[in-house]
Amino acid sequence: MLSRLTARIAFVIAIGLLLVCAILVYSTVLNLVESERLVTHTHQVQELLGDTDYAIASAARARLTYVFSGDDEALDQYQHSVARIPVIVSKLRQGTTDNPPQQKHCDELEILVNDRIQLWEKSVALKRSGQSSPAGQPDMTRQSVQFADEIVSVTHAMRTEETKLLEQRTTALHVHFVFAVFIMAVTFVAAVLLLLWHYRLLRDELHARERAQKIAAAAANAAVEAERKAHASEAAALASQNAARRLNARLLQLRDDERRKFSRELHDSIGQYLAAAKMMLESSSNKPETDPRHAECVNLLDQAIKETRTISHLLHPSGLDEVGFTIAATSYAEGFAQRSGLQLDIRISEPAKRLPREVEIALFRVLQEALTNIHRHSKSACAEVTFEPALENVELKIRDTGVGIPKDILDRFHSSSTSGVGLAGMRERIRELGGKFEVESSNEGTCVCVVVPLTADQAFAADPG
Repeated sequence: MLSRLTARIAFVIAIGLLLVCAILVYSTVLNLVESERLVTHTHQVQELLGDTDYAIASAARARLTYVFSGDDEALDQYQHSVARIPVIVSKLRQGTTDNPPQQKHCDELEILVNDRIQLWEKSVALKRSGQSSPAGQPDMTRQSVQFADEIVSVTHAMRTEETKLLEQRTTALHVHFVFAVFIMAVTFVAAVLLLLWHYRLLRDELHARERAQKIAAAAANAAVEAERKAHASEAAALASQNAARRLNARLLQLRDDERRKFSRELHDSIGQYLAAAKMMLESSSNKPETDPRHAECVNLLDQAIKETRTISHLLHPSGLDEVGFTIAATSYAEGFAQRSGLQLDIRISEPAKRLPREVEIALFRVLQEALTNIHRHSKSACAEVTFEPALENVELKIRDTGVGIPKDILDRFHSSSTSGVGLAGMRERIRELGGKFEVESSNEGTCVCVVVPLTADQAFAADPG
């Protein structure tokens, strides 16, 4: 009778403990969900801060472009960006209604943004006045920079505040999670102990469970072995892929060497023969002025010489070996702009020392491919070429304001690890140099960015041979 009463008491205690633990777990889960919501809210505020900085920077950049170039597209972009700024700031205010310090920052941000927009409007209106060099623009630009510094200070303070909140809320989320796990663990242990005390007859089932665990352990070992084999297969596949990439890089190098050789052959042999034929034809004494075929032959020879030089230059510009990337790229870009009618903003800086030949060739091929794609596909009337050398790396950017690359093509380019033609081939060439090749595109344009590192042991003098 006593043992039956004890068993009943133990069962009641177990049920009561489970109920109490269930209530605690429910409360902890509610706190966990609330903490997760707060963390998500903090991330959303940080994203709004980033959107605010981007919109202000876009408007400022478009305003400067319009003031200096008078481009109507830049004016449209400026007006679009300015219209977005109040909307984003309003969302930012709504997202921080529960935080009085952040509301004060929002007040300061709105005042600074409105003042800066008014200054921009004056600058744009002054540009629209039609004066060739309107006075006051430099002062407005300096004031705009001052406003930018103050805005950055305010947004930095807001980011700092949100970072603190994020740390606090993340800590609270972690504490609630650990507490929930602890409560569930305690509940599990207590329930097992009490139920084992009450149901001693379940030992046989426990033995069966042990046998099942042994079987599961054997299955786990088999799974581990299978995973090991899968990893080995993956390593072999990666090795094969790396070998394919090295082969592709070698093929690109051989192609460059062959182009270089073929370019020189065109220039030194066929080009010279054509020039000699022209001189001999012009020096002939058979009264060429009475024969119209003579002038036609001279014109044809001029066109053949010009085409031969163009093909030779496209295959491998001779200036790239003699004068380096900076001059060769500038000359190529200017010639491309004349031939295609594309308005190019060329900002190519001279490095302190000559770049390695393989780096110059890779950068030049990227420039050729990017400009060709802009002319063929982007429908952009203008583009920007920027080359910035530094001590540790060099950076080349080609940006346009066209329709952008279709999303499916861009996704395939980003996800594909195989080599190919066009930009994919250039990406493999840059990777072989240890650099980064990135393509960003939207309906507002495309930007190709190449960063190639320069190590201390690299030779800066290009190979003239």
